Amino acid sequence: MKTASLSRKIHKWLFLFVGIQALLWTLSGVYMVVMDLDFIHGDHLVKNLREPLPDNTAQLVPTEDLLREYSDPLSVQLKAIQGKPFYILRDNDGAHLVDARSGIEVSPIERDRAIELAEHYYTGEIAAGSAQLIEENPPTELQSRLLPLWRVDFDDRYGTSFYIHPDTGALVTRRHDYWRAFDFFWMLHIMDYEERADIHNPLLLTITLVSLSAVIAGLVLLFYSFGRRRDSVAASPQAGGAR
Repeated sequence: MKTASLSRKIHKWLFLFVGIQALLWTLSGVYMVVMDLDFIHGDHLVKNLREPLPDNTAQLVPTEDLLREYSDPLSVQLKAIQGKPFYILRDNDGAHLVDARSGIEVSPIERDRAIELAEHYYTGEIAAGSAQLIEENPPTELQSRLLPLWRVDFDDRYGTSFYIHPDTGALVTRRHDYWRAFDFFWMLHIMDYEERADIHNPLLLTITLVSLSAVIAGLVLLFYSFGRRRDSVAASPQAGGAR
């Protein structure tokens, strides 16, 4: 009985301590399991990420000219954006968006151009509502992505935001309210309230061990509970009379 009493106390007090977190684990887990990941990633919101290059490339500025103009280039990529060819050249100073027909650099892009590109990538028919160049203090939904980035918001039912790179015109990532809810529940699930990425943080490990101890104590208590019930049935007079 001492073991049963000790197990009962351990089970009760430990679950008083971790009960709320256990509930949060369940609720957050249900949301993350029920929601389709492709939907959460925002795949339904995006188009025109891969456009075919124009057929006639003879009129393009030779890459040799770019290599002479930019010092120590690391890479040169030819890409179509809105049906027009552009070079994306990367060097030690960053990325440069160059018109492939004129050879003129068009980056960093301005606000109106960022909105135009966001609407080009967006599957809906709604015009962009606002645009902001984020250069510091990024929202948590950007995670570890480098700044600066243009944030373009759409007033749709998803609360969609597109993040456009000012030096390449590329869609870096997309976010919407269902993703934000998923990210919030993920934070609760892994108990990383700052970066929302570390699944090996000490707080999660501690609460997990405490919860495991409470469950083990509950199993011990359950074993003794069934054992005591069998003893009561065996000792009861009605049980003997029935035989």
